[in-house]
Amino acid sequence: MTLIVDQLAWGHPLPGSAWRQLFSHFSLSCSQGQFVVVIGSNGSGKSTLLNLVAGTLKLQGGTIELEGRPLHNLRDYQRARMIGRVMQNPLEGTCPGLSVAENLRLAERRHRPATWWHDGFSIHPNGADRRRYRALLADLGLPLADRLDEPVGQLSGGQRQTLSLVMATLSSPDLLLLDEHTAALDPRAEATVMALTERLIRQLGTTALMVTHSLEQALGHGDRLVMLHQGRLIGDWNAAERAELNPNSLRAMYGTA
Repeated sequence: MTLIVDQLAWGHPLPGSAWRQLFSHFSLSCSQGQFVVVIGSNGSGKSTLLNLVAGTLKLQGGTIELEGRPLHNLRDYQRARMIGRVMQNPLEGTCPGLSVAENLRLAERRHRPATWWHDGFSIHPNGADRRRYRALLADLGLPLADRLDEPVGQLSGGQRQTLSLVMATLSSPDLLLLDEHTAALDPRAEATVMALTERLIRQLGTTALMVTHSLEQALGHGDRLVMLHQGRLIGDWNAAERAELNPNSLRAMYGTA
């Protein structure tokens, strides 16, 4: 199995003296190359799960393994060499003052050892880098291929999120985490980003966890759908089983969990 979350435990203090235990003995296994869509009500633990896997939150119990390697004792920057992530806000995944090509150059070095910064690395791509980036973006059908020198801060939200997705997958990560990565986009940009998401995941064979509030996305993308509620797994459907569901049946589960 590519990703194994076993006996996960995590909670946080509430105002006053109360304590909320969100996850307790929670387990989830995802096979290699599986595209898993995660849904659930607000506060169900969707984004918290991604943060625990990425290492931005520290486990209080349990284990996380990726490709048989324990992750729970690694810092977030160490996990980042194996994990790509796209956040909800298009402004978070890119450097606005750098060009498209320079952002890609930075992303390409994500998996290098920690000493790379001291080995004469430059964020300025050379001619060979630029030709490679242009070919990559053109192959993906993205108009950014002709805008390599444009500052990313001048791109639209949809274009920046498209670039964030390419950057997150540029070094072929073992795991891709998508945290409501289309929530801030208009319908047209959302469709573009989701089509690119499907293509990159299938093309790279990367295991992916995608959190979404869109029931249409949940029913139309990925090959496995899981539902969380208060840190518990209350639904788990493969593609064939998901075909029997509809938005109304999913909404009913939100109210009865």
